[in-house]
Amino acid sequence: PLYSSAASDVYKRQAYYCGLCRSLKKCYGMAGQISLSYDMTFLAMLLSGLYEPEETRSRERCVAHPLSRHMAIENIFTEYAADMNVLLTMYKCEDDWQDEKKFGRHLYGSVLKVKSTKKNPYPEKAEKIKACLESLSQKEKENVQDIDTMSGLFGEIMAELFAYQKDAWEPLLRKMGFYMGKFIYCLLYTSPSPRDTERSR
Repeated sequence: PLYSSAASDVYKRQAYYCGLCRSLKKCYGMAGQISLSYDMTFLAMLLSGLYEPEETRSRERCVAHPLSRHMAIENIFTEYAADMNVLLTMYKCEDDWQDEKKFGRHLYGSVLKVKSTKKNPYPEKAEKIKACLESLSQKEKENVQDIDTMSGLFGEIMAELFAYQKDAWEPLLRKMGFYMGKFIYCLLYTSPSPRDTERSR
């Protein structure tokens, strides 16, 4: 039973991942699909489990799975996760261009910006996320070492992503997103990289 439950969880996560991929393609085309991530899959699953929306299930073939059909789950939260996924990727591309002048990232970010501006479903969230990312980027350039401050800014970004709408669940979702964001930032930016570990030997 335990193995069956674990296998079912993996199968369901893959179905939401495929659903998010389809939502990205429908809303943003192939450019959106390239930004696909498991992070936003988790968000789609969390919100779907909480709000229990109507969903569409289908069995699809795609470029990644051309030989067999696979389950895809789509609902309002796979589309919401697609919107947030594109926003984050777009701002990350802009940051990469400003910091490292990566033209490929600049070009990709520009394509996503055009598509996101046309759709523009969550303008207030977009502004808040952008402001937090700009503040985080500025403090990184200033070499701010206060991990609580830095992780807190990333926590604010995740809190905004988690809080889908203003309702009874909003405070809890914001708190979940905030502390998860802090944890992710600490995990990513305080753990030694393989290169650092190799150098210390």
